[in-house]
Amino acid sequence: HRGGETRSRRAMMLTVTLGRGSLPPRVEDRRVRRGAHRRGVRISLVKTIRAGAQPDEQEKTSLSAVIVGGGIGGLAAAVALRRIGVDAHVYERASAMRGNAGTGIAIWPNGVKALRFIGDDVASEVASRGCEITGMRMGMIDESSARSGEPSSDDDGGISGALKKVATRLMGGAFPAIIRAQHGAGLICIRWAEAQAALASFLPAHCVHLDASLDGIELVEYADGTAKARCTFVARDGTRPSDPVTADFVVGADGVNSAVRSMLAKGGDVRVTQNADEMMFKTVKLPARIENDADGEEAARCFHTWPRGLVSMLAPPDPAGTLSGVIILPGGAHAGAHAGARAGARRAWTWDAVADEDDVRALFEDEFPDAFNGAPVPPTAAAQILAQRARRGGVTTRCSRLSNADGSVVLAGDAAHSCWPSLGQGANCALETAQYLATAIESMPDDLRGAVRRFDEVRTPQVHACGRLSEAGFGGVAKRAGNFFFFAKIGLLALLNKAMPFFFDKPALANINDPAWAYDDVEDAVAQETQALAAFGGVLLAASVGVVVFGWERFIGASVGAVKAIALGEGTAADEGAALAALGSAAAMTGLFRWLAKRRRERRKGNMSPAVFVSPSGGGAAAAA
Repeated sequence: HRGGETRSRRAMMLTVTLGRGSLPPRVEDRRVRRGAHRRGVRISLVKTIRAGAQPDEQEKTSLSAVIVGGGIGGLAAAVALRRIGVDAHVYERASAMRGNAGTGIAIWPNGVKALRFIGDDVASEVASRGCEITGMRMGMIDESSARSGEPSSDDDGGISGALKKVATRLMGGAFPAIIRAQHGAGLICIRWAEAQAALASFLPAHCVHLDASLDGIELVEYADGTAKARCTFVARDGTRPSDPVTADFVVGADGVNSAVRSMLAKGGDVRVTQNADEMMFKTVKLPARIENDADGEEAARCFHTWPRGLVSMLAPPDPAGTLSGVIILPGGAHAGAHAGARAGARRAWTWDAVADEDDVRALFEDEFPDAFNGAPVPPTAAAQILAQRARRGGVTTRCSRLSNADGSVVLAGDAAHSCWPSLGQGANCALETAQYLATAIESMPDDLRGAVRRFDEVRTPQVHACGRLSEAGFGGVAKRAGNFFFFAKIGLLALLNKAMPFFFDKPALANINDPAWAYDDVEDAVAQETQALAAFGGVLLAASVGVVVFGWERFIGASVGAVKAIALGEGTAADEGAALAALGSAAAMTGLFRWLAKRRRERRKGNMSPAVFVSPSGGGAAAAA
């Protein structure tokens, strides 16, 4: 319904109040764009023309930004923007920064480099509050012996158990070291709340406004062609904590259920699709030190995993010397795919099957018997699990663009591109987006709208690729970690890279954490390596047809004769013909693979390369590249 129309001294303001879910109306051929924040709270995006008016002198100073949302994406954007001279203020609807909010997150080298772009001091502070991973530990157990109470094969002192344990430790220790050597940064695990606190510590206290939920945005166009965004906020008790705030642009970083994004979508500026992962998780605190383990301190800095197909647990370390366990059980369609229990397990585990302390103990005895150093689940841990409501593993958010048409409202963080946690890229993607936005504005300081447009053009396809790769990671929507073919492909590509490095690169997905690779480059490389595998499969198929048609003896004889004809110049006319055919096939295959490799290099744009943004101050993209 129409709430009313009033004239102010300098402008006509149009306010239209809609019921939740109503279509945005057209009033005097201007669209009033609206979105719902939560029931009972009005969110509006209203365009106001100030005929003959000029911006206040205070509004003509340096660029200013209102950042809606005080999570990692919003705070990173605020720190990055303030360091290039933008007066950025954060407005967070929570009444306090909670020290126990969120779970553990992984900051990979691409996220570390984004933090270093914001400032080396920022990267150091975040790292100091987390734990740099020195190894990976996998809870590999003998299932039958774990349930019977007998020692597992890993601990029986036999040669097989000892070799398995040594191999696992060596591979787990090598992985972080390789990452650090290749990228100049390691893997940091940190609790979400600690990362939030670290970023907030770099903002002046007067720039972080708590208990401030977005109530409306008014876009004001002045007669001189300039435009501003005027935001109003409301506290939880319904009062307005401040006068309307005017800024050059608004950054919507208010999470996966973003009010800013909803507002843009309802107004037709952005098309949004979301896909929820139906894997469900709860958290639990685990001990890191293993009894009778001489390297207990090292274990406290290792990332621990218990992969069991659709049932799994991840446990990154924290500075307190414990592990932040995340128990993942199937739900929805995944629960249907998991209808049969894993061989030897008591039941097909879902969170619906975990109703009391006995169920919690049975779950750990079945799937993670060594999680508490072989001891039963403590009552405190069982109570922690039972007190929680199972949460979805993740939601993929894809927006058709990351800003509205005139560039006055920008989306960042989970509001713009939330993704499944399968590749651990959620926080890293948010940090990179803050880096991209700051670089774009720094590179075009006199053309804010052009900078936002360029940011949108470059970053949107990248974050779309991140979402798709995260859904494909560990087998995609229906199969998740139980997808055999996904892991088989990765393993085959790794072997082919070792055997024929001139034909095959390392698996493209291994570049997901590389600061030099943009997400869409990784996705293109994944498609290219699939083509390379198809070509290689065609060669193997041709050889197999030759064996079937001519038999093993004739095929091997012809191959030996061809080798003699090539190497020694000896052999019959048939051998020479076979040699010519082999050389032609090899040349064709080499040419095909070199063409594919060249195409990969040509199509690769790079992550934050100088070709994307040119920073006049010598910082920004040029420094980050």
